[in-house]
Amino acid sequence: MTGDVMHDAVLVFSKTWGAMYLLVVFLLAALWTYWPGRKSIYEAAAQSPHTDEEIKQ
Repeated sequence: MTGDVMHDAVLVFSKTWGAMYLLVVFLLAALWTYWPGRKSIYEAAAQSPHTDEEIKQ
């Protein structure tokens, strides 16, 4: 019986706070990706898809 109560408690916790955790992780990843200071990194990467070392390998 105690296992059922513990299982229910973990289930309720994961359904409520688990969704909030995933939302926060998603928002942080989106902010990190679209941060204005990172624009130059993405533009440089778009202009040079392969370096000489990558082609030799």
